[in-house]
Amino acid sequence: MDRQLTEPSAFSHFLSTNYSAEPDYVVHGPGGDVIAAKWHRPASRTAKQVVLAQDTVMYHVGGSTSVAKFVDGRCIGTRTQHGSVTFSPRDEPSEWVRDGVCEVMHVYIAPSLKKRYADENLACSAAPEIDPMFAVHDPWLQGYFMMLQSEFETFGGSGKYPDALLLTQSMELLIRHLVCWHSNVSRSGRKRLVAAAPRPLAPRHLRRVLAYIDADVGRDIALADLAQLVGISKNHFIRGFRAATQRTPYAYLVERRLARAVDALRHSTMSLERIARDSGFRSAPGFSNVFKKHYGMSPSKFRARSH
Repeated sequence: MDRQLTEPSAFSHFLSTNYSAEPDYVVHGPGGDVIAAKWHRPASRTAKQVVLAQDTVMYHVGGSTSVAKFVDGRCIGTRTQHGSVTFSPRDEPSEWVRDGVCEVMHVYIAPSLKKRYADENLACSAAPEIDPMFAVHDPWLQGYFMMLQSEFETFGGSGKYPDALLLTQSMELLIRHLVCWHSNVSRSGRKRLVAAAPRPLAPRHLRRVLAYIDADVGRDIALADLAQLVGISKNHFIRGFRAATQRTPYAYLVERRLARAVDALRHSTMSLERIARDSGFRSAPGFSNVFKKHYGMSPSKFRARSH
């Protein structure tokens, strides 16, 4: 039996220690598993003595900053500022003391994702170990979580399933950053990862990828399929695509979906629900939120002005 299947998920552990308070929202991956959640953690004293199925990256959004962490009876830290990031390894026994309600966002990382990253990008067979962190200030991580929170909340909260390409792309970028800057990978190994300048996708490869996306922007597009088109790892694909187009694969996909929606708003009488579905958005409210972010007005107002 797979050992990981017998270990409680990080999400279920935090749910059981949140004193009947449900998370603000839950984000599911393509397979239905929980990959992120936003919480209001109550004033309490909680302990984690079991091995969980995932590591947890925690972003302090707001609320109380009086949060203490103890490992083996030793105090690791007593305050965590808004915008700081904490990494809690799945196998680390710890105790947490909160003097007030704090608002946090979690991302859960399965060991298999780190192992796959090592197989594709590192000259080693073992999965990298991320260093335990408490309330660190990392501008990249802060920007990452601000982007992620904005994107997740665009999709309307609990039970929603954001775009698969957004999820896989963001997780790939997060693991790369943690491995490069906060892991046990050797200094020379980190240096090679950080110093390696991204090589833009060759024009013929870029044309193939853009044609694949443009052929049907209304369907789910997997990062693995895009990388396979040109025969490189997902990490190298993201960096090569961005070097060639000055945008991430997900940003390009959103642009093409919005272009299709704009054309339909201008030249058809289809309902907003139909336009959203045909353009690849999972719901009309989610489509409306994305549209407002890019055009500064609702789709219905844009349609009225266009006519």
